[in-house]
Amino acid sequence: MSWKDYLEFIDKSSYSIKNLALDLIPKEVIYEEQKVSIKKLNYELYPFQKKILDKIKNTALIIGLPTGLGKTYIAGAFLLRETFNDPKRILFLTPSVPLGVQQTLFLRKMLNIDNAFFISGNIPPEKRKKLKVWNAGCVVTTPQTFYNDFLSNYEEEIEFAKSNNINLKDILDFFKFPFDIIIADECHSYIGETDGYSVLFVGKAYGSKILALSATPQLHSQKRLEELKRIFESIEVLSIDDPEIKSFIPKRSLILVSVDIPEDLLSIYKQLADIIKEYRNKIKEEYGIEHLKEHCKEHSVCITFLALKMMRMRIVEDGASSVINYNIWKIRELREIYEKYKELIKRSFNHKFSIAKEILDMEKFEKAIIFVESVEAAKQLGVMLQKEYGIENVAILIGKEGMNLEQQASALLHFREIAKILVTTSIGEEGLDIPSADLEIWLDPPSNPKKWIQRFGRVLRKVNKKEIAKTYVIISKRTHEKRKLLGVMRKVEKIYGFTQELKEFNIMKKGQMRLTYYMR
Repeated sequence: MSWKDYLEFIDKSSYSIKNLALDLIPKEVIYEEQKVSIKKLNYELYPFQKKILDKIKNTALIIGLPTGLGKTYIAGAFLLRETFNDPKRILFLTPSVPLGVQQTLFLRKMLNIDNAFFISGNIPPEKRKKLKVWNAGCVVTTPQTFYNDFLSNYEEEIEFAKSNNINLKDILDFFKFPFDIIIADECHSYIGETDGYSVLFVGKAYGSKILALSATPQLHSQKRLEELKRIFESIEVLSIDDPEIKSFIPKRSLILVSVDIPEDLLSIYKQLADIIKEYRNKIKEEYGIEHLKEHCKEHSVCITFLALKMMRMRIVEDGASSVINYNIWKIRELREIYEKYKELIKRSFNHKFSIAKEILDMEKFEKAIIFVESVEAAKQLGVMLQKEYGIENVAILIGKEGMNLEQQASALLHFREIAKILVTTSIGEEGLDIPSADLEIWLDPPSNPKKWIQRFGRVLRKVNKKEIAKTYVIISKRTHEKRKLLGVMRKVEKIYGFTQELKEFNIMKKGQMRLTYYMR
């Protein structure tokens, strides 16, 4: 079993998005403009979702902090309401191809729109034109693809209208926006000088109804708030502490698992700190103390300094094996340390992997998600768990460093349909519709409040009547990790008002597995 084995598995399995995508594009030319009338939903809304739906008028933004409050289900009910008696043309914007595929499947399965199509940049422009794909009554696409086909020729006019706060329709009175309704998913990434913001700006000018969904737009930024107000007549902010929502959200419990790390790993961790200090002094002497704040990637000494800091953090947060392929090992100052590191890897490949497995064995769950910041560690842990539980039961999701967009979407479908465990990097924190989970494990603490909120949101839906959303976070003793965790948690509480019960848990180690276990 290896990483390549998993990629081959999902590429050839029934979860392959590459194969499924063939069903998501038009097969024949769509000669006339189509409209959609939705008659039935294959789900029911919670009472608090119905109240939110009642507030939505022409343009609205729904903000859920954190994710997991069923914003997409509200969007589906909105489309039913708007098209039931009066068929409309629907444009559904998503920031990424994997999420686009997921939302197209959602529209087909949950809203019964058989002719919902996903149109991406992977379809050549000439083919899009030949098939007349934009005549479809319901199109899911990325903002960039839509912008390229409809708005790129009017870039100057759009920017002029934005800058001078005038209605674009007064400048382009001959232009016709081709859709009546826009659903903008994960729209916080659209705000500003982006293709997505331009699409919403133009749609608003020509009278389209807009419903946008977001988990973490930066409403504490006045500039961003003003940009949002130019598009949306109402901004509905959801809070999990709202009494009507609270009854549908389980209690939050963050369980701290502090683990011992090998003494030789701790020694390497401390030695790296000394070398980092030497590089910091070199930068101060040559460029001044203020230069350290700039995260410079121009000077070789600065690049080495940043790489060393990253490696030192990862070696304890994601375990020794996570830095096994780092090029920074080649610098002269690390030669002696590297020899110690190679010996360490043979004895104790990763001190956190066995703890994660013990938590999985200890807990009863339907679905579990393990967040790992390092791509290398995610692949290693995922393959280890596949050996233990079978490849069908463990999905692995990483970024473009090791998976193309189709494989990412296939891995998510694998988890949704059959796998019990998902091992994912930060790509699983945002922008993807990951199924609800009973259990969550953080191999490392999130680096900022946004990551914290996004991670926790994956276990906040009530699954099988669970009363507590459990998240285990594995912390290495005698390192910076606990301090970092508590620091980010305080920021989360201050910025978002999101709280959770903090517990400490002791877990007995059963010994470390050797390198040969993972590499054979």
